[in-house]
Amino acid sequence: MSYNTETSRTSASLINTRFVKKVERDKTAAETEGTAFIRSKLRQASFTREIIEPQLIGDDQLDRSVNTDMPRKIVELEPDSVATFVPFKGTGRRTWFRGRKYSVYFGKTESQRFKKSKFELMTYENDIRKILSDNSVKDMADQEDLRFVDTLDAILTANPGQVLSPAGGLTAANFADAFKNLVSRKIPIGKILMTKELYYDALKLPATSIGDVVASRHYDEGVESENHLWGFPVITTIKNDIIPSNHAYIFGPQNYLGNFYLLQDATLFIEQRADMIEFWSYAAPGIGIGNTRSVTRLEL
Repeated sequence: MSYNTETSRTSASLINTRFVKKVERDKTAAETEGTAFIRSKLRQASFTREIIEPQLIGDDQLDRSVNTDMPRKIVELEPDSVATFVPFKGTGRRTWFRGRKYSVYFGKTESQRFKKSKFELMTYENDIRKILSDNSVKDMADQEDLRFVDTLDAILTANPGQVLSPAGGLTAANFADAFKNLVSRKIPIGKILMTKELYYDALKLPATSIGDVVASRHYDEGVESENHLWGFPVITTIKNDIIPSNHAYIFGPQNYLGNFYLLQDATLFIEQRADMIEFWSYAAPGIGIGNTRSVTRLEL
């Protein structure tokens, strides 16, 4: 008995033909396969998801509002407290505490809609999955990151003391001041976000600033093998249209920062009418910054 064998050398045209047949035979299976592929790529492309890990929630975890039908999730903030000194026969101060909360509202990101005749699709030599990943997925990730940075900048505009603009570029002294700015608000250092262009300036840092071991590793392996500076995790991005190449953001850990919920992760929707196949991707994310003191922007 003979068997069909698939290898990594399978041609793109064969993949496209199989995709068409899968749509015709079982649309749900094609959507599921596409969803798994898209979700993986979106996590790689979105730097927001590296700063705040997304959490998938169901409709039973949503909270209703009397003012709007927009889906939302109410998140509780840690109540503040104080301690006091009392003599042995005394008691601590009685305090009525009030639990603070904030709402995370959900929106929708959606890709461009692609439409093609199945007969024309069969002639394509380019892998259709590349179209999905390069066009739809990255566009959706850009929208996530753009909205996230817009929110951060709005917070920092209202809190100018959390923005530093020193001279000298990427130096240990400048970043030390940014770290102190965050720690002065009793927020620990979590992660650093910057463009790859700014991160490559780390190659210019002397060993006296980052240590002989790190400098040697940068010389031998380059900064691509290094994902820390001064012991803190660094997230880099090529999206200098979203983050200026001379800006760096320093965040507190996720549990000091906020929440990233997904009412639905990236999903591929496929629709066929006669010979016409239309497909696009969409997701329903909700991002909330619960602690506005947990971010500092360094403008170099």
